[in-house]
Amino acid sequence: MWMIPSWAIGTAFVICVVACAQVVVRRLIGSADKSAGQNPTEPDVARLTQALDEVQHRLGELEERMDFAERLLAKERVAERLSPPHG
Repeated sequence: MWMIPSWAIGTAFVICVVACAQVVVRRLIGSADKSAGQNPTEPDVARLTQALDEVQHRLGELEERMDFAERLLAKERVAERLSPPHG
């Protein structure tokens, strides 16, 4: 069984979330830029703000899940160290 450190899993997870957030923001900005050179309108700004709020909310939820998973992994490691040797 592979022993992947929890920090590596967490780092990969955060990188994926940030990359997804960038894609969402770029798509929203791209749709706002179709108005070619005009200042962003109030609905465009509201839509971008709402999308950013959603991404921040989801990132917060993901951080909580990652913390929970790390605690579970830590409990398993402690239990393995305290268990009697197999043999």
